[in-house]
Amino acid sequence: MIDLFAYRSKFLTNTLKLVVGAGIGQAITLIIAPILTRIYTPSEFGVYTFFISIVGGFALIATLRYEMAIILQRDEKQAINMASLSLLISFCICCFLLLLVTTGALFLPDSLGTRVMKQWLFLLPFLVLLIGIGNIFQNWFNRGSRYPILAIGKVINSAGNNGGMLILGLIGVGVWGLLGGYMIGYFLFALFFLIVFLYSDRASLKNINFSLFSSLAKRHRDLPLSNSPQAIGEMVQTYGIVYLAQIFFTSSIIGWFSLSMRVLQAPLMLIGSSLSQVLYKDASEQYRSTGQIKGLVWKTVKLSSLIALPVLLVLVIAGPWLFGMIFGETWRESGIYARILAPWMFFDFIRYSISQIPLILRKTRSMFYISIVGNLFMVISMCLGGIVFQDILIGFTILSVLMSIYSIGVILWILSLTKPIRDDKDKS
Repeated sequence: MIDLFAYRSKFLTNTLKLVVGAGIGQAITLIIAPILTRIYTPSEFGVYTFFISIVGGFALIATLRYEMAIILQRDEKQAINMASLSLLISFCICCFLLLLVTTGALFLPDSLGTRVMKQWLFLLPFLVLLIGIGNIFQNWFNRGSRYPILAIGKVINSAGNNGGMLILGLIGVGVWGLLGGYMIGYFLFALFFLIVFLYSDRASLKNINFSLFSSLAKRHRDLPLSNSPQAIGEMVQTYGIVYLAQIFFTSSIIGWFSLSMRVLQAPLMLIGSSLSQVLYKDASEQYRSTGQIKGLVWKTVKLSSLIALPVLLVLVIAGPWLFGMIFGETWRESGIYARILAPWMFFDFIRYSISQIPLILRKTRSMFYISIVGNLFMVISMCLGGIVFQDILIGFTILSVLMSIYSIGVILWILSLTKPIRDDKDKS
């Protein structure tokens, strides 16, 4: 009983370290956001959000998901080689994307995008590489339970992102200020981790052995084969709304939507990623040693519910009024979107917090099939709103209802997997 209590205390302490970093980062975002909404227009936020959704989609598979295996390695030698393999893959994908956008830009008609969007495409490979490097380092430091470093990284990312947007916006560079701030945030994020790694872990570089790359890639081939499709499926759920909104509606609507998600989803997802990172490491270790993680997963579900509930209640009760007061009447529409989508974000936050469990239990293929249902719900909702009703509010209402049902179903499925039976460990 004492050991169990100590373990729970350790889990909560580690989670708190990351949540504090995420909380400071989000405080920076919320403080600067009312200024940004008075510098940039909803249309400019719409262009920026559409491009970032493309970046985010490619970034999810920047390493073919091999960075997720860094935590799973038992010794440091294998871990550093797993990280090196992930970095090599990320560089290769960056080069491929650079070739792709350079060639594609020659044949891209003007009707398929604005001049700014075409210029931004050349920055796509480098942004994907920066995010990939950041993800590799996050898993490296997470493996060593170095949560203060991860927390500081989140603060640096947020400060660089928002500070860059603010300074560039005040200078008067227009919509370029939004992308510039985004790049600055991730550059400082990756640079901070690199400096810390070289200072404290440089000795591990001597263990890099390129001959091990092939065996490690084969051992964890389920990550690109099963987890990458799952990640793409989740990417469609995350960014598909923006892609479809770009077809059916205006850039201003995408801009309003982006602010609602920036305020609604970003705080929850940053905290959710903190919960997920700690759970992923602790559950991996506990599953290897005991085969039992049900109690740990349930604890995460309860904790994430308590964190998200106040956000849900505030936005449902006073979303439009708060957005109009804080960000200006031009952005009141974002508050209406946030009120409608809040129930979905509540359940999705809980789902996201435990989303790594299928990877530990080798159920990624099943998760991929399940994610297809979520994708269908998203497409159906946006098509009904854009084609049948031609009303974004109706589309978002249908979306919120269907995706809430989907998230609840995924949560229950993951909980059903966490049976305290060690024999399940070898099943796929």
